[in-house]
Amino acid sequence: MEKLTLSKRTEIMLDDDPARVIRFNTEDVHLRARLFEFAKDASRKEKEIQAEIAEIEALEGEGAEGFPLQADASVKLMVELADFFMAGLDQVFGEGTSAVVFAEGFDFDGFTTFLAYVMSKFEAKSSEKIAERLKKPASKKALS
Repeated sequence: MEKLTLSKRTEIMLDDDPARVIRFNTEDVHLRARLFEFAKDASRKEKEIQAEIAEIEALEGEGAEGFPLQADASVKLMVELADFFMAGLDQVFGEGTSAVVFAEGFDFDGFTTFLAYVMSKFEAKSSEKIAERLKKPASKKALS
């Protein structure tokens, strides 16, 4: 019997925990499109956040509970951003991905480290594909 393997998935185990494995195919055009859309959404979100930060910096005084209004608004903004990034990961890589990546709680450094690592896998695959194409001899039609 012949065997055909189509799977080109990348598997990443987080923190040496076999229960925390993310799988994705760096050649999946739909995954790349979702990642691109997430990047555009994040760019739009950054503009919104900049405006919210300016509003927060203008806050003065304390709320009814005695906590600074700036602190309250800052905490809410951090949670909003964390929820945005976690939802984005789930939209790009599949429902439940953020729970696997952030099993011990969301932090911004962990998010950027994870995303940079994943992007390096996409870049490596793209470089590999380009190198493969450059090794192939040019067809005679293309030279005519």
